[in-house]
Amino acid sequence: MSANRTIVVFGSGPGIGSHVAAQFASQGFTHIILLARNEKRLQEDKGAVVKANPDAKVDILTVDLEDIKSIPAVLKQIDNLTTAVDVVFFNAAIIRFAEPLKAPVEELEQDFKITNLALYVVAQWAVPKLQQHAKDSPSAKPALIVTNSHLPWDPIPQLLSLSLTKASQANMVKSFHVAFSGSGVHFGLIRVEGIVDPQNKVLNPRTIAEKTWEFYQGGEGLDLHLKEE
Repeated sequence: MSANRTIVVFGSGPGIGSHVAAQFASQGFTHIILLARNEKRLQEDKGAVVKANPDAKVDILTVDLEDIKSIPAVLKQIDNLTTAVDVVFFNAAIIRFAEPLKAPVEELEQDFKITNLALYVVAQWAVPKLQQHAKDSPSAKPALIVTNSHLPWDPIPQLLSLSLTKASQANMVKSFHVAFSGSGVHFGLIRVEGIVDPQNKVLNPRTIAEKTWEFYQGGEGLDLHLKEE
């Protein structure tokens, strides 16, 4: 495997996103690209990654995933930062509560843009790059990994929008898994089945990141199920 490995994290933040980035950095990934809307938060996440691996190169880019038309320009910035991508980790989502039938349609539209349409645009860019990387570097482990949940089969009425978007998102990744099997790219869903809290035994950001790394290293399987015992 190449000594230079790159992970691109869409939806960085103080929870799962930054912890996954730091975990991959601690395991020898040499280039970490973090994307989110909040530049101040990105600077904090960069510090956490550098702490995990002082030798890693860490780039930060701001992106508004709701603004679908703006995403291709950000993807071009990524292309200018690296010639090959090993892992794309998509962690973007909005969690908000509302009584069923009372959530504004505009909120559902926004959530679908961020969680699904943005992922689709990213996949259109990422999958061919990952497939080419698999061809060029037989020892590489290219992967598109997406955080998901139990909501596709166990929806919560007060989380109607998130339940809908996660079901659609899981269907999309499953479709990629079927369509591109044998192309050398690992498509994975990290099923976080509950509330993420630092005090939880399993569903805390650090453990989720460690399990995500193990799942990536294994290189097989569509789903990783994580829940409290």
